[in-house]
Amino acid sequence: MNEAGCCLVHSGQPTETRTKSDGAASDSTPSDSTYPGGAALFNGRPEYATAGAASFVDISKTDFGPFAPIRLSDKEKYNSLFRAINPQISDLTFSNLLMWRNMINFRAAWADGFACIIAVPRLYPPYAYAPAGDASGNPGGFERACAITRDVFEANGWQPRFRCVPIDVAPMVTRMFDSCECEEDRDFYDYLYLADDLINLRGKKFDGKRNHINKFKKLYEYEYEKLTTAHIDDCLRIMYDRCVDNGCDCLRGMEYACDRRPSAELLEHYAALDCKGALIKVGGRYEAFTIGEALNRDTAVIYIEKANVAIAGLYAFINQQFCEREWAGMTYINREEDEGVPGLRKAKLSYHPYRLIEKYTITGCARSRRRLFAAPQPAV
Repeated sequence: MNEAGCCLVHSGQPTETRTKSDGAASDSTPSDSTYPGGAALFNGRPEYATAGAASFVDISKTDFGPFAPIRLSDKEKYNSLFRAINPQISDLTFSNLLMWRNMINFRAAWADGFACIIAVPRLYPPYAYAPAGDASGNPGGFERACAITRDVFEANGWQPRFRCVPIDVAPMVTRMFDSCECEEDRDFYDYLYLADDLINLRGKKFDGKRNHINKFKKLYEYEYEKLTTAHIDDCLRIMYDRCVDNGCDCLRGMEYACDRRPSAELLEHYAALDCKGALIKVGGRYEAFTIGEALNRDTAVIYIEKANVAIAGLYAFINQQFCEREWAGMTYINREEDEGVPGLRKAKLSYHPYRLIEKYTITGCARSRRRLFAAPQPAV
């Protein structure tokens, strides 16, 4: 979702056109109709719009039960939960859920203090995250939350599937069911870096990065600016230019082909979220921007990083500057996954991660081997 710009990322679900007013963040509920052009989300400019495509699942016939769309008004509820559990994976932030809510078609239900989150993407089978909450401290609640999640899959004839399951949670999920398969999902491992490494780029292993930055500083006049809502149009233009440069499929009607639309959703609600962002102006024109947020008490996560690839060293420069100016107080920087895209994997490995955060996919989850506790009606 960052270094390579346009790449095949999450596959998604269409939404309705929304009206944006006075710079205030909207709290509209995504519909199940095809996104008709993005006039509101892309500030009324048709060149930023993309068309819909057929879905893997017919949403109009889906029984979501207690699962409801992610709404901006849910922010504090999710943030309170995530602060309590101190997540390590980049998937578990409210900003991440919000920005992908329409493209991936996230739905959530709450039960026993757990957030049960399912996704119904456009091109891939539906899946769920492991229930987010205090699984070790409340095993009965975790079991009930797993059952509620499994039930919505069974009600729709879907194979129960949990994705992006952290390594410490995977055994708890597999114990809930009679038979299941648990596999490493390397394409979705998060890349975790030492903040000091990305800020100071010390040692021989970072010679190339320092050289790129020094070349950029020598060749160009530049300015670093903190991102505000006044920069939204510039950010949208930078993303569009990147897609044009890459010949991205999103320009041919396949909006699910890259992360431009969810990135625009994050920008649309930027003022209401807890994110930080920055832009680099080169020769008087904005040519790069990035957005991140505190993932937990000692880690920042970078959601978006876009830059003009024709400007040598710009990607390396904005990466280093953003970490130094905004995240120097953090121990770690999480730069999300590579999704199996070769260019992304090469770019992320070139920064020498401190470690990879493992995630697992669990499938074939038959009913529990033991009788479930009586489950209360989940709160939506």
